[in-house]
Amino acid sequence: MKLTQFTYRGKDWRLASPINLQEVNLLVGKNAVGKSRTIRALGNVLLFLMQLSERNTLDIFRSELLFEDENDLISYEFRLKGADVVYESLKVNGETLLSRNENGTVLCGESINPPVSKLTLHVRRDVVQYPFIEKIMLWAEHACGLCFNEIEMAGDSAIPFYILGQGQTLFAMVKSLPEKSIQQVIDQAHELGYPIQRIELFEHGSNLKMVLFHEENVKSQLFDALMSKGMFRALYLLIYAQYMSVREFPSLLLIDDLCEGLDYDRSTKLGKILFDFCIEHHIQLIASSNDTFLMDVVDLKYWNILQREGSEVSSIDIIKNPDLFNDFLFTGLSNFDFFSSDYITRKKNCGRFGR
Repeated sequence: MKLTQFTYRGKDWRLASPINLQEVNLLVGKNAVGKSRTIRALGNVLLFLMQLSERNTLDIFRSELLFEDENDLISYEFRLKGADVVYESLKVNGETLLSRNENGTVLCGESINPPVSKLTLHVRRDVVQYPFIEKIMLWAEHACGLCFNEIEMAGDSAIPFYILGQGQTLFAMVKSLPEKSIQQVIDQAHELGYPIQRIELFEHGSNLKMVLFHEENVKSQLFDALMSKGMFRALYLLIYAQYMSVREFPSLLLIDDLCEGLDYDRSTKLGKILFDFCIEHHIQLIASSNDTFLMDVVDLKYWNILQREGSEVSSIDIIKNPDLFNDFLFTGLSNFDFFSSDYITRKKNCGRFGR
């Protein structure tokens, strides 16, 4: 199941219109336009669906999610007022299956009374009776999110958003991978210029658990504390993607500040590896970045350019603005020029721009 549109309205800012999402997506834009906030907003919605955050700690007022599931279109919307759920709607192919408002709650024609602090999705999970509720919840439970420049040497983080619903350390993820996945990580590391020959696990008692990396022509093993931050973060992300790919329901991978801090060669190669891997393994990727190197290797059709006016964030993408993107291909300019030049402004002034 793929998320195709996301709408969010918080206390201090909102998306002016739904963001269109594809199999893989790169959110770009100037500083402070809302890239990280958009990633975090979707992460907060996921945490809320999984009941990992209290409502009064989240800056959520309203969110709407639109999914494609084979031949079905599933729309789910909820609204909050303080800690209370005041509105829910679930539609499948335009047919309303769940309606919740001040007049009550109706699910598949039956009046129900969910607790005011809970979504109906929290209290009415049934694989047979309500399969679409189960699909949304499984999608949320198998989504993952991290901030690339916050990946720490110790691996896991106390920040809930860091590994949504996974709670796995680097050691546990490597241990769960089949040998062919480990070998693919090694091959990908070689593409990035990291001469890793072998990855193995080391355990001593119940407390000491480490992942050891063996490099070519280096006698001593590398572990996280001995690596550069860039190397560790790149390897961690490769392992993370493999971990998602072998799970039963890989759904969504959110990454904020992808490739930040990496050099040109590794930024471009890691970006290409990750985008190609996610397409191949049907993992929906939503990443944000201002990395000029990364922008030049990610196809423009996967771009989503964010702009902000006051508290409103709007997006420009090939679905909303096909002529804008298609015309740019004939300019001969680089991908980064599409973002950094006045091309979009000039097209907007000429009336060749749709919001």
